[in-house]
Amino acid sequence: MHFEILVEGQTELTTLSILMDKIVGQYNVPHTWKIHKHQGIGRLPGNLVGQPQKNDRTLLHNLPSRLRAYGNRMGDQEIVVLLLDLDDRKDCVAFKNELWLVLDSCEKKPNFLIRIAIEELEAWYFGDQHAIEKAYPDYNKKVLADYIQDAQCGTWEQLAEAIHPGGLKSLQHYGKRSIRILEEKRKWAAKIAPHMNVEKNKSPSFCCFRDGLRRFTLNSH
Repeated sequence: MHFEILVEGQTELTTLSILMDKIVGQYNVPHTWKIHKHQGIGRLPGNLVGQPQKNDRTLLHNLPSRLRAYGNRMGDQEIVVLLLDLDDRKDCVAFKNELWLVLDSCEKKPNFLIRIAIEELEAWYFGDQHAIEKAYPDYNKKVLADYIQDAQCGTWEQLAEAIHPGGLKSLQHYGKRSIRILEEKRKWAAKIAPHMNVEKNKSPSFCCFRDGLRRFTLNSH
């Protein structure tokens, strides 16, 4: 099975580049994958069958055209995997249904898997607190103890409070989407993901991602 994985940005690319062989096995033995990062999540275009704007590199804006292209060339041993953050959306099912409509707009439909990190990808790290402890031995124990798994609670901010020198306060003035914050998130991914045990992760949204990929590997030939 070959996975074409669409993600929001560099943090997800860094994380999955480390975790994929833990989830589906060593690259090319026999499964393969390619991870495509974008410039944030963006929003779906009003016209799902129109051409995307060339200067918009966000994931959702380009999703309809990418699915059409994949549908025209992909075989039954290939699948598009869409990984998004739920962020502050209140209804995960409604969000998923909106995304399935994009597939419905394609004349030729590729295999398609939608997975949503709740609230954000950083929830996956909280799902393996031992990995956080190994990557950041001086972590704030109270923050980890108080965290409610996969809660919509400002997840990356909680992680910053737990592991970043000076806590969240030292980063807040940069703004959530600033280059500095994105770079810090990438660094956290690079340090924590190598220590993660994908079999024992306590994040429901991570387990859903892991098991979704594995189901397709079991059906491949």
